[in-house]
Amino acid sequence: MTLPASALPTIRQASAPLVDALGIKMVAPENLHLTLKFIGDADEGTAKRIEEALGAVNFQKFSVLLSGAGAFPNEHFPRAIWIGGKSDGAEKLAARIEGALSFLPLKKEKFAVHLTVARAPKSVGDIEDFLVKNREKEICTFTVSSFRLIKSRLTPVGPIYEVIKEYPANE
Repeated sequence: MTLPASALPTIRQASAPLVDALGIKMVAPENLHLTLKFIGDADEGTAKRIEEALGAVNFQKFSVLLSGAGAFPNEHFPRAIWIGGKSDGAEKLAARIEGALSFLPLKKEKFAVHLTVARAPKSVGDIEDFLVKNREKEICTFTVSSFRLIKSRLTPVGPIYEVIKEYPANE
């Protein structure tokens, strides 16, 4: 799910302690998104089936509250640094997407609303300031009215995202 432009200043402010941290690479604002399901590589025929299957997913607009902070796999050896979130609507949509894509041999993963704001490809500096300031903080709320099927291509300068199709909420 793409974030509304109105949420970006608040997310940028919450992420500010990471900007100068050693070894941290910030996610570009235009690349910030909430992943509902990671699919991985797909050939052209499978990609078409995915596109069609997602077209059958029905959902209503819903709100997302971004709050809290953490890192994967953990705070001492972070690879992805995130702002957490809460949303029953996002959880329901992720489950519907999982069901629609059940024809794929995808790994079953527990869905958790999170927004990756930075990556740490190598050793990292201290992210404690970011975690302390945001661990219990409500950062922003926004409404989701669509989701997108996105193709990503990894490059030396970072990922490049291409929107394949956008799926609107039912009115």
